[in-house]
Amino acid sequence: MQSLFPILGVFAVFSPALMLPGPDFVAVVRNTIGRGTRAGVLTALGVSIGITFYAALSAIGLSTLTSRFDWFEVVIRTGGALFLGYLGLRLLLTRSPVRHIEAEPVNAPGGPRNPLLLGLLVNLTNPKAIVFFASIFGSAFKPETPPIIIAAVIAIVGTCAMAWFSTISLVTASTGLLVRLEDHQHWIERLAGMAFLGFALKIAYDLLLA
Repeated sequence: MQSLFPILGVFAVFSPALMLPGPDFVAVVRNTIGRGTRAGVLTALGVSIGITFYAALSAIGLSTLTSRFDWFEVVIRTGGALFLGYLGLRLLLTRSPVRHIEAEPVNAPGGPRNPLLLGLLVNLTNPKAIVFFASIFGSAFKPETPPIIIAAVIAIVGTCAMAWFSTISLVTASTGLLVRLEDHQHWIERLAGMAFLGFALKIAYDLLLA
């Protein structure tokens, strides 16, 4: 049962973060509007591949390093706690946003014409992605974490990303749904903020007990 804690912890932080409208979200929406549902779903697939890549890189790479260098685990956990705490506070203090999606032009997005490649590049060029995954994975996984658990978490992260962004693409035709999503964006951000802060406090507590 205790082996499930890393999965539950990562999922609790990753899920609300996934829902926050950002570059990936806008890329999927704009490609769907400009090129159709198929292009939107392919963009979602590209984004999901990028997310899975960063998740695997963070989980496997950090797991290997922390098993060899004890001090590196402390550095990663401390950095993760500070980064997630900072994000949590910023999100909790976020005010209701001004709508931007409905103000976006419906022209086809710029960049690569291949929607899958566009989604992949949008995600891989997001500098916060690798820091985010390094933070949550570096704190959730220990050297003794079974490889099957690490693989399961990576698979869940990729599956959730694909499910969410594909859903966004499929409902993009309904402008009212998108506007309502943006109307509640500040509540999504506060939910993510509470999750980030909770995870940061848990990391700090574990460090104090170590």
